[in-house]
Amino acid sequence: MKRLISLILIKLDQHYGISKTKYSIKRNKSDLITFIVIFCALVPTVVAYSFPYLNMLKTTLETYTILNIQPLFLANFFVLAGFFGFFLGAFLLIGELFINEDMKLLLTLPLKPYEVILGKLSVILSDQMFISLILLLPPLIYFGVYTKQNFLYYLIFIIVFLFSQVFPMTLVLLYTLFTSRLLKKSNRLELLLYLSTIFLIVIFGLYLFLSGSTFSINMQNSNEIPNISINPDSIITKLARIYPPAFLAVKSLTSSIFLNLAWLLLFLGFHLSLLILTLYVGEKLYYSNYSSLIESKPLLRKSKTQGTYNFFTKESTVDKALLKREWLYFLKTPSFSVNGFSNVLAFPIILIVFGIIFNNVELGLSNEIISTILQYKLFIVGFVATLASSINGLSYSCFSREGGLIKELKILPVNVDQILRAKIKHIVQISSLGFVSGLIIGTLLFKLNLYEFCGAMILAIIFNLFLNIIQMIIDASKPYLNWDNPQKAMKQNINGLLAILLVFGVVGIVGFLIYKLVPLFDQYIILISLNFIFLIFSLILWRYLKRKTVQLLSREL
Repeated sequence: MKRLISLILIKLDQHYGISKTKYSIKRNKSDLITFIVIFCALVPTVVAYSFPYLNMLKTTLETYTILNIQPLFLANFFVLAGFFGFFLGAFLLIGELFINEDMKLLLTLPLKPYEVILGKLSVILSDQMFISLILLLPPLIYFGVYTKQNFLYYLIFIIVFLFSQVFPMTLVLLYTLFTSRLLKKSNRLELLLYLSTIFLIVIFGLYLFLSGSTFSINMQNSNEIPNISINPDSIITKLARIYPPAFLAVKSLTSSIFLNLAWLLLFLGFHLSLLILTLYVGEKLYYSNYSSLIESKPLLRKSKTQGTYNFFTKESTVDKALLKREWLYFLKTPSFSVNGFSNVLAFPIILIVFGIIFNNVELGLSNEIISTILQYKLFIVGFVATLASSINGLSYSCFSREGGLIKELKILPVNVDQILRAKIKHIVQISSLGFVSGLIIGTLLFKLNLYEFCGAMILAIIFNLFLNIIQMIIDASKPYLNWDNPQKAMKQNINGLLAILLVFGVVGIVGFLIYKLVPLFDQYIILISLNFIFLIFSLILWRYLKRKTVQLLSREL
């Protein structure tokens, strides 16, 4: 047990960089200032969003109380926490199992298979608990206060809360291992797993959108915050009735004394059984395969590893080799891959959520306002696709993510044009996930015809290229190369703040110009003019980016 606890603590320390952060703050006080600034920026954001969130909890619980279905209030939030926990866990588990190479070290330690697997799963579970902290903890507390529960309720809810992500984690492990078994012959296993997870997110999001109104909105006064509640007839509520953790947890929390303890034992038994199943499957499909590979094929594994990093071969051109290098370093670093994919999907997911909320809801807008909005729908969809793809976290860190490997770029027999082409191709390929999903969602929301769709697509492609080049210039001018944790290259990079401000600033200015010009000129004339201007500026900025990259690679790094 001591070894297991030590392993879990070490894994969590490594995952969150706790020791490195403490050391960095002691060594460099400027890092402390950075953390204080980030904290001060987060506090107002949390406070601002807490008011509508609490208002939604209040409205939903009051509605369910009137309908005499109070337990469904808790069940709904168990489903939401499980849904988001599953997809977050899938991204994390792919990185932890197939990209993180610490198994080579763990197999040499005197650890049992279940200890190794639990150590890895503890990282995923700790990250998933942040979902429960946001989506589940406030409803549990609010329900207890609203219904005036006794001390036993709060004791049970602590246990229920701590086990809330076990079921999603088990599903994640089974899904990941069985999918990887089907794709084991593929040379791009990690990428295919990521894409299959993204595909599931998109399918489920579209299903929620097309299934009808998930939220009910009551706008009695346009000057006040609308009363939003979860629709009792929505698909989420229907799933809540059959979702095992929700059913058992709600019974444990709302049943009478003694009976609630019996349901709690069933809840614990169910989740402990899932943990045992998880360890068994993990040992059979992951640990044993990895162990046998290392013991029986060390030379083959070594040759494969060396071959993986041998980008320049007779079969590949320089451009293909550099693009392969970009993808490999991106996928082999979990912080980069998780942040990259989550960034390009964050904006479309927000759009899906808003689409679900406002689907089939009467907002009380006049026909005049609606017709005015529809005049700009082509540009709105183009901007939606642009924002979904340009806020990718990759452009403003294209050189920062190199870290110490920037020296490798300096000695490679390639020119600056080839390096930048590989980087922009890699950025465009990943950001295309956000671009396509944003374009599809926007088209569905505004019901564009074929010509409007094509116009929005062309605008988004050229505008996105323009914004990505600007962000690359920012990073080439002052890259953050001396990081000790890959997370810092993307999430603690000041270039990211500058890039986001610039992207929204440019989109805001262009949007204002379009707002003024559409009543005066035909929208397609404005569209052609904008595309031409962005294309010219992109070519000019590309030449400037090349000059900044030459200066960067000429410096002593």
